[in-house]
Amino acid sequence: MKVAFINPSLRPESKRRQLPVGLAYIMTAVKKVGYDFDLIDMDINNMSMSELASIMDNTTYDICAFGCIVTGFRFAREIADIAKRSNPNIVIIAGNSVASSIAEILLNNTKVDIGVMGEGDITIVELIQTIETKKPLSEIKGIAFKDNGKIFYSPPRPPVQNIDEIGFPDWDLFDLKKYEKYSAVNTNISSIDNMVSYPLNAARGCTHNCSFCYHVFKGQRYRKYSEDAVMDEIKRLHYGYSCNFISFWDELTFSTIKSVDNMVNKIMGLDFKIAWEASSRGNLFKNEHLELINRMREAGCDSISYSLENASPEILAAMNKKMKVEQFIEQSNVLWKGGVTPLTSVIFGYPQETPESIEATIKVCEECNIFPSVGFILPLPGTPIYDWAKNNGHITDEVKYLERIGDRQDFHINLTTMSDSELVDTVTEKLTALSLKLGLKLDSVFKTVTYQKPIINENKYSDI
Repeated sequence: MKVAFINPSLRPESKRRQLPVGLAYIMTAVKKVGYDFDLIDMDINNMSMSELASIMDNTTYDICAFGCIVTGFRFAREIADIAKRSNPNIVIIAGNSVASSIAEILLNNTKVDIGVMGEGDITIVELIQTIETKKPLSEIKGIAFKDNGKIFYSPPRPPVQNIDEIGFPDWDLFDLKKYEKYSAVNTNISSIDNMVSYPLNAARGCTHNCSFCYHVFKGQRYRKYSEDAVMDEIKRLHYGYSCNFISFWDELTFSTIKSVDNMVNKIMGLDFKIAWEASSRGNLFKNEHLELINRMREAGCDSISYSLENASPEILAAMNKKMKVEQFIEQSNVLWKGGVTPLTSVIFGYPQETPESIEATIKVCEECNIFPSVGFILPLPGTPIYDWAKNNGHITDEVKYLERIGDRQDFHINLTTMSDSELVDTVTEKLTALSLKLGLKLDSVFKTVTYQKPIINENKYSDI
């Protein structure tokens, strides 16, 4: 069997190039059972579709597999077209949310043959074995495929309960020298000399269910690697790859204060220093946790990412955030006090959005001394806000909608009662004013290229 894995380039203009964690897990699973394969890494090599076509034209592959998020639908279609044009008999497998959330649309509107639904570590191995032996695809759990022109969904694959059994990616599968050149650009820290950063998944899924969020573990139990497994992986990355910065690459790294405390204790017990960043809920840390945050900083924690999303209580309720703005403010302030940088994201454009709610959201960011990662609402298939947009006439042709959407920083759809220009101009104006107040150098208020931590007024936090 001749197998090709493709890492698409969904953001060819981006200054960042991240190791593809999901694809790394999939290829590692295939390597473990002894299959050889080629990796066509379009992203790190800035490869065009025509260059991909040239490679596919000159090599006969039995299987072509790739994954991408649903906003990359148009790329998935083009890659599948190229693969099938080069070899009409090739079997094309797609995974990640472009398969899990729109399997029927994907299979009916592209040359993709099989969609992997949800967790793919076991599924991909069974697929290759089944295709090789020409057994029925219907015997494999967790896939969708066409059978006599109709979409067939096999029974769901139960998630792996103990993800320690899966292990971590084999990074030697990639051209690491090329990826390591982007280490400093990929993080929010610039104070480490000769930075070598690696992503590390410490968990799969999330404990909450926001109405705008879709990921392949949605609806599954939140699962974490054991602390010992995470420490072993940090040691492997440090000693094996000279890694000095860990980016915890999770939907949610810390769900409880106890999980933070345990991780900090483990990291402080290592015989080397390592810096790291992680994610949490926006209401996890309180003033009473200042001592813990101090220890986090001592243990190398540079920043914690979490989401405000919006300062309107009405919009937060519509998002199912289950968080109060006051909790977000308390967390942000105590993180600053403890020396850990708070990073947040915001979303503009929910149906309830007004100029007043936009201004309120920006004011909260200003109060917390944070310039946020900014996005406009981008309804994704499989989410309540997507269903709302369809039911209210904002999405009338799903295929056309999926063909044109991309990054959330770009304005794609207006669900509000404001005009397009009023919504975009209000957000732009308020963000520009915020960047000036915080003294930031930004190429764009929507796409931060140069991140600089604001100068902190320590007196502001002295009463915490």
